[in-house]
This record gives sequence, structure tokens and C-alpha cells, in this order.
Amino acid sequence: MKVSKQFLRDFAYIANFYGWSAADVEDAKAQTRASPDELIPYWTRLAAAHRAGYAQTRENNFMRLEQWLQLQGGARAP
Repeated sequence: MKVSKQFLRDFAYIANFYGWSAADVEDAKAQTRASPDELIPYWTRLAAAHRAGYAQTRENNFMRLEQWLQLQGGARAP
């Protein structure tokens, strides 16, 4: 599976943001290889959202990503 350099940066950002272990990274890679059409855009959206301030907190009732994106004007990263 070929992915872009930007995707690799996004994936690394998410892994570091969440503090994934090496085993977590390998599991996420395997899941992404199994469902690339769903997970490649998801990791990209999640990284972009976190960079823009997205967080699941008690104060926002642990808001889900899609809800946060809708509140940001419906913007969706590829």
C-alpha cells in the first residue's frame, strides 16, 4: 500500500499525540492496510482536527470527531 508523505506525517502525529506503543502502531498499520479507504482519510481528518484544537474533554462531553468537524463548518479533510 502506497501512501503520501503527508499521510505518514499525519499518522506519526496521531501516534505521538496518543502516545501509542510500538505494538499500537503496528496494530493501527495492520488495520489501515485492511481498510485503507476508511482509515487513511480518518487518520488525516483526526490529525488535522487535533492540529486545529480538537480534543475530547469532560467539558465538551467527549465530543466525537464528526460532531466537532460539523461544528467547525462541516469541513472535512480528504
